[in-house]
Amino acid sequence: MNKLLSQLNPQIRMLETLVVSNRDLDRLEDLLDEFNLFEACGATRVELRHSDFLRFLLDPGETHGLGDYFLKALLKRCLVGVVGQDVSAIVIDVADLSDAVAERERWGIDALVHSERSRLVIAFENKIDSGEHSNQLARYRETVQREFPNYRRVLIYLTPEGDEPSDPEQWLALSYETLMDAVRGVVEARRNTLGSAVVTTLEHYATMIGRHIVEESEIAKLCQQIYRQHKGALDLIFEHKPDLQMDLKGVLEEEICKQTGLRLDHCTKSAIRFFHEEWDRDPREKLGNGWTPTKRVVLFELSNAPDSLKFKLIIGPVEKADIAAIEFRRAIFTCSQSHREDFPGGMPTLYPQWTTILSRDLMKKKDYSEPESIAEKAREAMSHALRDNMPKVLARLKEVIRGPQPPPLHDQTISG
Repeated sequence: MNKLLSQLNPQIRMLETLVVSNRDLDRLEDLLDEFNLFEACGATRVELRHSDFLRFLLDPGETHGLGDYFLKALLKRCLVGVVGQDVSAIVIDVADLSDAVAERERWGIDALVHSERSRLVIAFENKIDSGEHSNQLARYRETVQREFPNYRRVLIYLTPEGDEPSDPEQWLALSYETLMDAVRGVVEARRNTLGSAVVTTLEHYATMIGRHIVEESEIAKLCQQIYRQHKGALDLIFEHKPDLQMDLKGVLEEEICKQTGLRLDHCTKSAIRFFHEEWDRDPREKLGNGWTPTKRVVLFELSNAPDSLKFKLIIGPVEKADIAAIEFRRAIFTCSQSHREDFPGGMPTLYPQWTTILSRDLMKKKDYSEPESIAEKAREAMSHALRDNMPKVLARLKEVIRGPQPPPLHDQTISG
């Protein structure tokens, strides 16, 4: 009966061909099942986690036992063949950088390394799934020049494919493939002198980069090969896969509508936006430009990604010439900065377009492992956010967002 069914139904036959005796699929499953520390921590494409680990490797004083070996090895790879820079690969090779200090998010820079002994400063800007914004590279270059006026500089722009920076004369492009090769080279050269835990960690990191970030990784090649060979079956699977984001969108919108005073704004499956009805009493709240059709300036947002859920409060853009709107944005941002404890995870800078002044993780990748419980987890996480964050935020913003103000009183002349 099953044999007859597969002969009669070409779609079932395609699925059988995909899953039976498929060596490429078996190899892909083996790679994905192989334990990796960084994959287990959900750090495959999270810029913050990569920047954290990169800073750890770059700091000679950390517990990896490499001293300045990795720092120098990576810098030499960046500088080989480069002209017009303050330093060269040869200068780095003979330099003593053992006193260097590596810092995270100093002046907003992802990783900043400076050595007083060698009068050298190195800045790393790390981008994985995002690009430059707000003139970052120029601002960071100016900051480094101002804070380290008598130091030689190396400015490095790290991306998956080694994208050219917006300021190529000042910044060097570094790809994750080169970073991966540097890590593997260090392991090969120092395997016998490093602790086994360090060797394993470095190997896991290089493997993770190769699997998930480098464009021509083994996993990427296998996926492309499997798709070419089984396009019909995979397209059929994609056509019928559940849309978890849409399902959660409905759940989250329902929960918002249950809350007293909360109203939905324009929503998509990845961004569920809402506000408090009291805010509409302030006419400045609708002076926005191009964010949502309602033109509200400040909105709550549930960022509903395929494997994460975040609760945010965002200030949107306004017209550049609208003084009242600009002052309104600045007042909201100043309020959030004055009460940072009530606006966790907010940005320290007010940007011309969008600025997140509150950001809280509600669900992470590990919370999506059991599909049948995701909706309940989302409800519970959102309930906690509304209970813990919402009252404090609304109370603080009452200092800024108010109802329509009466017209100013004019002086009257009293005649006798």
